Amino acid sequence: MSVSKDDASLKSYCFFKTRIGWCGVVSSKKGVLRILIGLPSRERVIRKIRAEFGSGITKTHAKGNIADKIKRYFSGGKVSFKCALDWSFLSPFQQKVLKAAMKIPYGTVESYGSLAKKAGCPRGARAVGGALARNPFPLVVPCHRIVRGDGGLGGFSAGEGLELKKKLLKLEGVG
Repeated sequence: MSVSKDDASLKSYCFFKTRIGWCGVVSSKKGVLRILIGLPSRERVIRKIRAEFGSGITKTHAKGNIADKIKRYFSGGKVSFKCALDWSFLSPFQQKVLKAAMKIPYGTVESYGSLAKKAGCPRGARAVGGALARNPFPLVVPCHRIVRGDGGLGGFSAGEGLELKKKLLKLEGVG
């Protein structure tokens, strides 16, 4: 993701612990910029946020709509993750793929190829995988629900990778 560190003062972050691990949310005036989930320590969350957004970013308390929804989700609740997202740094293709992925219902999976068709790129399963690998909004954009055409898990770049993807799918009653 290429978000400018120059205007870090316009961004804020919070972090919090869940059953699955530590999470963080970075926001701008336009909405959520980045969600980090399932990391092993709060230090790891802070390090990742500062590496991406610089040290001038403002820390806030882990209160608010999206943090509460993430906590509820990891406690087993079925949650609607509707919230304002800051799409400004994503390419039109990435936006199209991520918006298509947002429509995949809780407790279901879809293949990379199927999502590629829905995103208007019928032979673009690999390109879709690349866009999902850079998904800055895991859970809100449920990229963990995308699997290979043969039913294999495929990849997952959030948290600690495929182990987290397995936990998320199990939490939703899949697999």
